[in-house]
Amino acid sequence: MTREDPTIKIYDCLIKRRYLNGKNVYEYKRRYVPIPSSLHNKVESFLNQRLKINITKQKGDLVIILHPVKTFLHTKTPPDKTTPKQGSEPQF
Repeated sequence: MTREDPTIKIYDCLIKRRYLNGKNVYEYKRRYVPIPSSLHNKVESFLNQRLKINITKQKGDLVIILHPVKTFLHTKTPPDKTTPKQGSEPQF
């Protein structure tokens, strides 16, 4: 194995969360795919973005494809306040 070919391991974790003052436990599984530090510069431009994921198997290989997704958060924010027109005063 060379430095040009980094390898990873997919991690499977069981997360336990207590609720109702510790009376019950909520359990769920999480899977993690860490990115090696040698590849951080390639994914840095995608940090803090939503990514659409597509996972397929091709000839015994696992192919993970991530596509950036455009969000429409700019439509949820109100427009900048404009100055009121001159001569118009609020009427009560």
